[in-house]
Amino acid sequence: MVFCRNNVFQMTFKNGFTVSLSSTAGSYSSNRNISYDEISPNRNEIELVEVACWDEIDRPGCFVPLSSFDDVIGYINADQVAQLISIISQAKSAEEITEK
Repeated sequence: MVFCRNNVFQMTFKNGFTVSLSSTAGSYSSNRNISYDEISPNRNEIELVEVACWDEIDRPGCFVPLSSFDDVIGYINADQVAQLISIISQAKSAEEITEK
């Protein structure tokens, strides 16, 4: 499943984990310091995004911690996003994601 709205892109994988990429105002992204009014649906280039992950099966609605100090990890570039998606999409448990 893929879902996209208001500068948030989400994918849920067969293993039950959902990854969310956000570039909304206030998120830990290239858009952190802009207002919601400045975000345009035509704004195509965003260099850094915020990533979150949660488990839809074993712990519905519970975030998987992606850093030692927060559930989300911010200011991630495209290569880092690809690496996280690979880890999350192949994980068999939340612990497996957290350890990597």
